[in-house]
Amino acid sequence: MAALGAAAAPNSLKISRIETWKVIVPMKPGTTVSLDFGPSLDIRLRDFDKVPKFILRLTAENGVTGIGETGRGEGEANLARNVAFLKGKDALALDLGAANLGLPDSSTADAFEIALYDLLGKTLGLRVCDLLGGCRQDKIAATYWTGQRTERDLMEVCEKAKRGGYGHLKFKARKGDPIAKLLAAVNRNYPDLELTVDFNQSYRELAGFLPVAKSLDQGYHLVIEDPIPPNLDQWTQLRQRTSIPYALTTANPRHMMEAIKGEAIDVFNLGGDMRTFARCCAVAEGANIPVWHGSGVELGIRDMSFVHAAAATKSCTIASDTLSFLRENDLVGGAFTPKGGYIEVPRKPGLGVELDEAAVNRYRAA
Repeated sequence: MAALGAAAAPNSLKISRIETWKVIVPMKPGTTVSLDFGPSLDIRLRDFDKVPKFILRLTAENGVTGIGETGRGEGEANLARNVAFLKGKDALALDLGAANLGLPDSSTADAFEIALYDLLGKTLGLRVCDLLGGCRQDKIAATYWTGQRTERDLMEVCEKAKRGGYGHLKFKARKGDPIAKLLAAVNRNYPDLELTVDFNQSYRELAGFLPVAKSLDQGYHLVIEDPIPPNLDQWTQLRQRTSIPYALTTANPRHMMEAIKGEAIDVFNLGGDMRTFARCCAVAEGANIPVWHGSGVELGIRDMSFVHAAAATKSCTIASDTLSFLRENDLVGGAFTPKGGYIEVPRKPGLGVELDEAAVNRYRAA
């Protein structure tokens, strides 16, 4: 790893202060779904952005800070357990190879991983991607995103994506949606736009989804994500009977190996904490299978951790779900406005972004 600064390694890095904020940052108006979509509309998408998140900031005795962000809907009591455990601990004494870093609560441990790596990187003069094994990409492809849409609204979303320089759009679908009609309209009006359609396993088995898959097998620039549950034998049959690439969502290396051996997969949508993501990407790289980084539609801190994790790999080459530009505020000063469909990896140590505390206070939740 090549140091970006001249900082010397400290003998200890005791955490002296931990601050947390509960926030709700809405999506930009009209971003998520067509409210008149019809009976198959996933109502969870209408207000998922009203679910709170927690922002945290660690301060070490050397005065350096590190920031983190939980996933949506994590419990405050779970967060408090990790706060109590970590305060006063030496960050350099934590086992970075241990699951959850040895923290007592697993559900919020990834937020502390982000903050600790930010803190360590700033202290040592290294970027987070360097700490994850080295920065192998200078920029990460980003997708435009939306939920279920009527044909008219989907065309407007496609136009926004093209105007923003995006070459890729991901949108949601469910069993019963007129997906063949929607894809034909996109192909007719935006033939160069690459697409991912995420069915969220809404078809329960191969027999139900196969007729849909055959209707979509028209040579589109298309990847289908999670059409059915991960019964890998059925996925293998699906690949054998259509020419569409299929993407499996996972964060489990063993599950990945089973999919690879069974020739059940074309693309991986990977998640997990940063260390797990990097390890999973190494598995995909060995099998020459491309990857994108999934998300729960995050804010800027978590998104930037995804960028660094992706940059530390060679296989994360598919447009990733770094989507905080669709929120009213990313809480890191507007760092997430992708250019030409890509997000550049910051050159500054740590995450390379700073917390906009005024924005955090503006979106604080009761």
